Amino acid sequence: MKRFTQNELFELRNHIPISILIEDCLKIPAKISEDHFRFLCPLCSEFQTATNPKTNLARCFRCGKNFNTIDMVMTCEKTTFVETVNILKTYRQKLKQVRHLPGPAEITPKGQEEKK
Repeated sequence: MKRFTQNELFELRNHIPISILIEDCLKIPAKISEDHFRFLCPLCSEFQTATNPKTNLARCFRCGKNFNTIDMVMTCEKTTFVETVNILKTYRQKLKQVRHLPGPAEITPKGQEEKK
């Protein structure tokens, strides 16, 4: 069985913006409402949802389900954990090519911005 490092899983959960994943990769209907990114919940089909860019999590307030990127793909695509991780690794590579997404070495901890 394939094993993934904690760092690999951390990157997939935290460095693929969940709103981009929802709209671009999974093609889930989404909209901006009351200054929040909302999407159609894949479990209860309601728009009583929101994403939090700071935590990179999505939540449905109707059914109470919280999603990270891995949960969202597993739920929508009905894939196993290993299949999902491989899908997200491929998608992350695609995003890196299209948009400059920061890698772990490029992220400066808050309060430690580079002084010029």
